[in-house]
Amino acid sequence: MGDTLEKSSEEPQISSDNECSTKMGDLVEVSSGEKVKFDDTGLSLVLQNGLENLRLENSLTDVILCVDSREFSCHRVVLAAASNYFRAMFCNDLREKYEEKIILKGVDAETMNILLDYTYTSKMLITKQNVQKVLEAASLFQFLRMVDACASFLTEALQPENCVGILRLADAHSLHSLKQQVQDYIIQNFTQVLNHEEFLELPADILCSTLKSDDLYVTEEAQVFETVMNWVRYKESERFPLLPYVLENVRLPLLDPWYFVETVEADQLIRQCPDVFPLLQEARMYHLSGNEAAPLMVNVSSFAAASYKKKLYVIGGGPNGKLATDKTQCYDPATNAWSLKAAMPVEAKCINAASFRDHIYVVGGAMKALYCYSPQEDTWCLVTQFTHERASCGISPCNNKLFITGGRDEKNEVIATVLCWDPETQKLTEECVLPRGVSHHGSVTLRKSYTHIRRIVPGAVSV
Repeated sequence: MGDTLEKSSEEPQISSDNECSTKMGDLVEVSSGEKVKFDDTGLSLVLQNGLENLRLENSLTDVILCVDSREFSCHRVVLAAASNYFRAMFCNDLREKYEEKIILKGVDAETMNILLDYTYTSKMLITKQNVQKVLEAASLFQFLRMVDACASFLTEALQPENCVGILRLADAHSLHSLKQQVQDYIIQNFTQVLNHEEFLELPADILCSTLKSDDLYVTEEAQVFETVMNWVRYKESERFPLLPYVLENVRLPLLDPWYFVETVEADQLIRQCPDVFPLLQEARMYHLSGNEAAPLMVNVSSFAAASYKKKLYVIGGGPNGKLATDKTQCYDPATNAWSLKAAMPVEAKCINAASFRDHIYVVGGAMKALYCYSPQEDTWCLVTQFTHERASCGISPCNNKLFITGGRDEKNEVIATVLCWDPETQKLTEECVLPRGVSHHGSVTLRKSYTHIRRIVPGAVSV
């Protein structure tokens, strides 16, 4: 918030002519023997100080803003330059364009004084006591930089006891960035936020988007169920019709079976709402099935696996110790069923896969290549070829690129180098080297960077 400064009690200081000319000397840029280019970046401050002095002296003012019982003399041109609201009021053929006095609603005099001080001095003091009023007024009159400053202040002030109020404020004024930051805070501090009654005031849509997050910090799913029921009971007559909509975001199958029977199914509100019965039946079936997924259509080992849009893809692998397959098997948890998709261009096992940009990339085995599968189009394509095998290597996306780590070559020697595929340039480069060769390993991205990697040194096996 470098643009937001606390108000000072000191009067603006204007340089004397001699001082000004000394400083101006540093601003003269000689471009030729006969011409100079002069750029006085300090003039804007001089103009700002001059306009503020004119306001304080009530000189050349041409409009009076009336708020409550106070009157503020201002310059239309200054207000129009600082605010889109006043620009529309004074630059279009509206009644206010010609009126000497304009009555403003939706703001108190103290807050209006803060807005006008900011307009003429670019300074304001934001506190916990005034931030809400200042934000609401700045949003109303479209002082957009002031809105950003208030949003930044609120982000820094987030606490379990005030985050719900800040979230509702952000939602009311369409501050999407602040709203997302507060929602992330609630998700990460869910158990602490629950201890405050303000949480029960959350709107239904925001509550649902919070509960459905995979990053919701809870120790057990029972906490989520109890949160939903407490929220509904807080305004039961109004919220009971919303119970199926909100309960849909609780992972009922993950509840302990005894808790599900003794607490969930026995709850009086649950029993009075027939629309939640399909959700209960789904959980019952999950518990009775022993939590097992349907078996693969083709049993394989040493296969590649990746997920895309809540479906699991098992690619290639060996149906026995010697053979490999080109099958692509897709599992849909919603139906607990497998289906066959387009086959790989080659049969392969000891391979690995990663989801990246709506595609699944497969590498490894004896393929000497990187292949790409599109789940949306159910098609395969060759991305690039290698000069050597990389069986049982790792693959992971990082910083909009794909990194292929380790593996084993044709001589079954372990590989230490890391390859990088850049989809923008369509180039494969040998990026770096691991401290030692690895194979049959996992590969993940942590905070957009790989760890324990140094630059390539001579002697490492490469492709």
